Amino acid sequence: MFLEVYAVKRSEYTEATGVSQVPENKRLIEMTGARVRHSSLFPDRAEIILPSKSTFLAAESYEEILQRIAESTDGIARVEG
Repeated sequence: MFLEVYAVKRSEYTEATGVSQVPENKRLIEMTGARVRHSSLFPDRAEIILPSKSTFLAAESYEEILQRIAESTDGIARVEG
C-alpha cells in the first residue's frame, strides 16, 4: 500500500495548508512499517512516522487520510488534483 500526501517536516510546518500543498512537498510513502496518527501539536493535521523514525506532518487530517486509504482500490491512496 502506498500513500500519496503533501507532507513537511515538523520544523517546516505552517498553519496555512495551501503553503504545504506544493509539488516539492508531494511524497509517495510506502506504508509497510509506517504509522499514521493524530498530531498532538496540530489538531488539523496527521503525523506520518516512517520506519526510520522520521516524522512528517501531512497537509490533511488523520480522518481524511484514513478515508483515502479505505477508498483506495489499486493500492495507491492518491491526493486529489
